[in-house]
Amino acid sequence: MTITNTRRLRGTIGSLAVLAAVPFLLVACSGQPDADGALRADAGIGAQWGACMRDAGFDVTDPDDAAVQAGVAKVPAGADQAAFQAAAASCAQHAGVTGASSAQRDRWEREYAAVASCVREHGYADLPEQQPGSITVEGYPRAEEPAFEQVMDDCMAEYSPDTKPIGG
Repeated sequence: MTITNTRRLRGTIGSLAVLAAVPFLLVACSGQPDADGALRADAGIGAQWGACMRDAGFDVTDPDDAAVQAGVAKVPAGADQAAFQAAAASCAQHAGVTGASSAQRDRWEREYAAVASCVREHGYADLPEQQPGSITVEGYPRAEEPAFEQVMDDCMAEYSPDTKPIGG
């Protein structure tokens, strides 16, 4: 989930899922859709990932190439999280993105555990236990509260500042 630019999470936190199980490293590519809208093989990985995800039935926008590197995706409302994660991993691989090292995955696991702990310490002790290396608040009733979103933003900025959602 590393991005060179520090960004705070924005948007609906309730559907955020961190895909640390399938994190990605950036593979440099560039390109655009051709005249009939089909993606060429040299299209950027963000465009390739987005097209693949739409082909898999998910309503997502194309992230920028750097965002795909983050390995974080905003699960569309009503989408099956496990199916989304599987499709995201497959699409990233199809776009030529390779997996992160075990050291990078370990770092993300530590960061997200710290984020969850921070959220709990700031008034949300009932935040569900998280899978190692991921953060999801889907189904958490308080996730849509503006105060929760601010706490999540603040905790992410403090403990995982390189994390940014993609594919919303």
